[in-house]
Amino acid sequence: MARARNDKDGVVRLHVDATALDVGADEQAPPLTAYAFGSSGRLLGRSDLQDGGAPLTFEQGPEPEQIRLLVGPRIEKDDEGELLSDLIRVRAYEKMIHPADFAQAVTVPIDRAIWPCWLRTCTARGTLLKPVSSGGVSIDLPVCDAEIEIYEVDPVPIIVERIPPWLLEKLRDVIRIPRPPWPPWPPIDGVPIPPRPGPDPGPFLDQPSPEAGARSAVGAAQEALHLEQQLASGTERLFRFTGEEHKVVSRAEASAALEAVAADPAVVRAASIGVSALKKSLVARPDLVQPLLCFLWPRAVTTQLVATTTTDECGHFSARFWRGCTTDVPDLYFKAYRRIGFWRFPIYTPTPIACHTWWDYACGSEVTLITTSPFALTCPPCPPVIAPRHWVLAMAVGNTSLAAIRGTGSDLAPTTDSSNIGLTDTGSPFGGTLHFRFEFDNTLRSDLNVRYYRLRWRNVGSGNPFVDIQSTELRHYGHWVGSSFQIEPYKLGTQPVGGSVNLFEIPPALPPIGQWLIADAVVDTSSATFASAAFAPPAEAGMYEFELTLFDGAGVQVNANTLGIGYRIPKTTDLTTTIDTNDAAALGLVTGGGALVFQLHVDNNVCSAHIDAPILDGVPAGDECGVLRYTDTSHAVTIGWEAAHPNGFATYDFDVWRGTHLRLSGSGAVGAPPGAHTLSPSVAFLLESCSVAGFAEVLNVHATATDGWSTQTQYDRSDVRAFVLAPPEPS
Repeated sequence: MARARNDKDGVVRLHVDATALDVGADEQAPPLTAYAFGSSGRLLGRSDLQDGGAPLTFEQGPEPEQIRLLVGPRIEKDDEGELLSDLIRVRAYEKMIHPADFAQAVTVPIDRAIWPCWLRTCTARGTLLKPVSSGGVSIDLPVCDAEIEIYEVDPVPIIVERIPPWLLEKLRDVIRIPRPPWPPWPPIDGVPIPPRPGPDPGPFLDQPSPEAGARSAVGAAQEALHLEQQLASGTERLFRFTGEEHKVVSRAEASAALEAVAADPAVVRAASIGVSALKKSLVARPDLVQPLLCFLWPRAVTTQLVATTTTDECGHFSARFWRGCTTDVPDLYFKAYRRIGFWRFPIYTPTPIACHTWWDYACGSEVTLITTSPFALTCPPCPPVIAPRHWVLAMAVGNTSLAAIRGTGSDLAPTTDSSNIGLTDTGSPFGGTLHFRFEFDNTLRSDLNVRYYRLRWRNVGSGNPFVDIQSTELRHYGHWVGSSFQIEPYKLGTQPVGGSVNLFEIPPALPPIGQWLIADAVVDTSSATFASAAFAPPAEAGMYEFELTLFDGAGVQVNANTLGIGYRIPKTTDLTTTIDTNDAAALGLVTGGGALVFQLHVDNNVCSAHIDAPILDGVPAGDECGVLRYTDTSHAVTIGWEAAHPNGFATYDFDVWRGTHLRLSGSGAVGAPPGAHTLSPSVAFLLESCSVAGFAEVLNVHATATDGWSTQTQYDRSDVRAFVLAPPEPS
């Protein structure tokens, strides 16, 4: 066997022989890797052990030092601290070797009690999203290029040992003598928990920790020193902000957690014995302890970093880590950062950790993380489209899937006829500015040289020809210029190409540089814009037809049918998940010339709202004073109002208030103009115990027209009227 030697150039070649013991005939031992760490913890070298043995090469410094030799599974991590931490977690073989022994081959027997654990891994998967509001509607967009850190939370037995005895005594009192409502503690009384870094939230009872003041001062000093050192290093600067994901435990949540513990007979018996017995009972019931940790003693929960990864352009992430020999199901906690040059911004670091831990995480399952940080970079949504190759997906109007529109939604076909075609599944017409959303298979550009599209419209039944839609459509992309992140627009159209005008470009798979992102939820998902308020005025409300055609790179119109291009319509109304599709031709939406044609009902009419003067004994309330004099409380007051829309596309709500008391209300769909409604309550009903009372009548009429994102409130109307019921004036 070759002997290890220390060359004159300072390079050490240490031969390592490692053997996994007691490997069965039908088993396969894990691949092994040898690691050499200096006494300061830096990684000197690593080597995969082929057939159990291989030289481990590393440089020896000018001053000899002992090395820490570890043999374990192959772990692909560059960070020295994380690598060493992982090796220790999985109980890698460890031995300190003196420089005098570098010339000796090292034999490493790996016992069967250890090496099977190195085959046990866990894959953590998830998606990082950011809610973005547009037009009053919130949609979740993927956060791309975020650094994800995955931590394993200490198991409950370790956490329970960290809870101080004085706090367990108080918990013991609550369990032994339950007295709902439970005693208040800072989160419930409205006293905010201090954001980290700094002292942890106070315990669940009023009494603070005896050491809280001293710990707070020490923690602040340590934090200040840490930040100074970090800023002075010049390599990486971490910004820290008050976490907007901080969890404040509600009274209901806390009470439920305490009630669950106090209802367990074994825990109650243990609490009657003493603190030690209570600890053991809590360890035996981690399902009861985990909810308590949000507010009981959050600082008892600590974590260990087990994996790092990065989100892709769909916000997805995945990372594998070694579980080792522990029998505990992993409990995971996640953080997310965005890096801008040397700056590192936390965008998802929720606290307290116990409130945001994925307890008993099922390896391979999907977690969804939500951030609201302004530094989170969002990218276009990218749900997978299930369709044959070379597809064009007519996806939505605004955020309303074509699956939810009569005439294009296959599930709505059995109940669709000439009276409701073009309306949404809730019976709403379209109005305002309509943003059409089309998605295109990238192979259209690469395989067929189909690079442009055109959208045209016409009023059905008008006899007019199709008119080109001319709108400016943009996509935004981001890229680095030195240490500055630039966001730039990419114009899709309209533009002339060859002999054709008013064409939009099919977006390329990648921008000129960098990556696509969502700077505006409406702008960056729009493929063509129809200003229906201008082109479909109220007097011309009704059915409108839209035609989508395709063009090649020279601006020549192509027949999608002859090229094998399939127009598709979503089957689902949820545009954030996998989108299965229907063949638009099977729905009768594709012409012989290879164009997609579909219809929408457009109505930009304004509602009307009017409250009539209330009438008592044939006398209406005057407009000036609005007083109705009653002589008999059994007589009825006639209350009337008109709520209307020229075509019935509206709803109304009508309320009558006496002071702060709601006495009458009505709501529903408006009728045909004038949409008259009346109520005839008695004077006694309206007054109740009052002899003189003032009333307010409030009418709101809401148009149901939508742009696909939200209803068009500019077409709503309202009216208000007041009146007084009083006895006759004294003579």
